[in-house]
Amino acid sequence: MCSLKQIQETLLQGQQLAMQGSYQRRAPTKKAIPYLLKARKELKDFVNSYPTNAQAWRLLSQAEEYLLNYSDAILTLQKAINLDQKDKKDLKRLAKLKEYGGQWEDLDMSSRQLELLKVYLENQIEFQGCDHTLTLTKKWLSENVSRNKQSKITKALRNQGGFCDCEVLLNVME
Repeated sequence: MCSLKQIQETLLQGQQLAMQGSYQRRAPTKKAIPYLLKARKELKDFVNSYPTNAQAWRLLSQAEEYLLNYSDAILTLQKAINLDQKDKKDLKRLAKLKEYGGQWEDLDMSSRQLELLKVYLENQIEFQGCDHTLTLTKKWLSENVSRNKQSKITKALRNQGGFCDCEVLLNVME
């Protein structure tokens, strides 16, 4: 088993490659995903062996957050708080996770689907430009997600500032 310091270094590499802002996450870059997944697996193994290590739970929460697994990020941060109630920053972070987690939950797309949509929009917008509608996004959704989810996803994209295809790319994906 790796040391917590080694795992933290892997997580940090993934976070740096993810190109995500603070709290309000976007889909991680393709380069970041292997690091984030490795860190998450190693952290899960670590907390199974050392379940009272609050720092390991905090780091696992970060890994889950960067992978857009907000419900797991919230649960693991709550475990850290239960173990170590001294850090007031955790409470602020927990509130932010709940707020942003609700937005991603509404979106109801996996990080893989988000990455595929991003690549599709980048290619299509480069080729034909943006007509300031959601035509390309809706076309991709119609081909890749179930019909009953499409309007919910479109509404969630708009709630995150994606009112046209280029805004989906810039405001939701970047």
